[in-house]
Amino acid sequence: MYLHSCYIYILYFIIILEKVKSLKAKIYSLLLLSLLILSACNDKTNIEDITMTLMLGIDLNENNELIVYSSNPVFDKEVLDKNEEYSVKASSLREARGELDSFLAGTISKGKMQVLLISKKVLQSENWFVLLDTLYRDSFSSINCKVIVVEESVADVIYSSPSDKIRLPLHMAKLIETGDKRHITQETTLHDVQSNHYSKTKTGFIPRITYKNNSINLSGFTLLNHKDMYVSDINQYEGELLQLLSSTKLDQLFLTTKLSTDDTNPFQTKLLSYNVGDLNRKIKVKYKNDQFVFETDYSLAIYIKEALNEDPYKDREKIEEELKEKLTADFIKLVKSFQENGIDPVGFGEYARAFQYKHWEKVSDNWGDAFGKSNITFNVSVRIKDEGLNMR
Repeated sequence: MYLHSCYIYILYFIIILEKVKSLKAKIYSLLLLSLLILSACNDKTNIEDITMTLMLGIDLNENNELIVYSSNPVFDKEVLDKNEEYSVKASSLREARGELDSFLAGTISKGKMQVLLISKKVLQSENWFVLLDTLYRDSFSSINCKVIVVEESVADVIYSSPSDKIRLPLHMAKLIETGDKRHITQETTLHDVQSNHYSKTKTGFIPRITYKNNSINLSGFTLLNHKDMYVSDINQYEGELLQLLSSTKLDQLFLTTKLSTDDTNPFQTKLLSYNVGDLNRKIKVKYKNDQFVFETDYSLAIYIKEALNEDPYKDREKIEEELKEKLTADFIKLVKSFQENGIDPVGFGEYARAFQYKHWEKVSDNWGDAFGKSNITFNVSVRIKDEGLNMR
């Protein structure tokens, strides 16, 4: 690697020397080249001598003591395991790094971290956010690493290392990236967590995973309040609805909606699976009777991929109406649960600040309570743009 750098320097100066006509300038250029080669090649670091922490985990043990986990790739050919995992008991992440330094052979590289795992138990502890101080304060840290909530113990995930997958930290990062593209989940970085921490208009949510039978699965989102503490979890379908409410950039959002169920025969269930195409959202904000009023209009164009016990060709308008009623009911139920918990992951507070700033400013320090008392109405319209192929 260091020889490669030297060759680049030499090639670069050969090109320069060809353009320099003065002999004196050529001599100075050669001297400068010598100095650069010495500085570039003298301080080499082999990859085998570096410990790259690709994944960090934070959890609490049964005594409520902080346990920090580290997962690092191994590049030595003589070592069979492609990862090494360590855990230390500490009071902070920086102290944990000092503990790790005491028994790691390589120099720790801080800027390569891909994933930060946080247990639900940590999120249930007040003021847990201060643990991340060193990650934001140290300029060598990566604040673009993905943050994931672990339903169970972080140790179960860190030490799993499934043999049929790539290195676990890379697998976890890829799992979130792919899920984000397909809108199964939404990527949350350290930067996003910090932005939500200081936001007065919305509360945060973080992707959640579960570990079962040596398998790691995406399982919706964990919702946080304005103090970044754990409030509740929502499943994958509710997470997709949350993304539908909070974003208009949903190129590949795929939804499956049950229009009706039959407990006696599951094959009689009316079910529709579809991609959301064009999405238009308008939110009007008013202030009446000492409460905020949000009038939300959602217009969806959908592409049907599956229709069980429904005929989109014969009953197009009927299906559009059924889907409209079901989505409206699901939106109301989901947002009502947010209001009951005093959280606003959708970001209605951003509209309140933009259009009713005078009233929002008075409650800005406790927006969750004000949002809980707000009146929110939904007007959903659905248009079937493509029914799929006709099977008849």
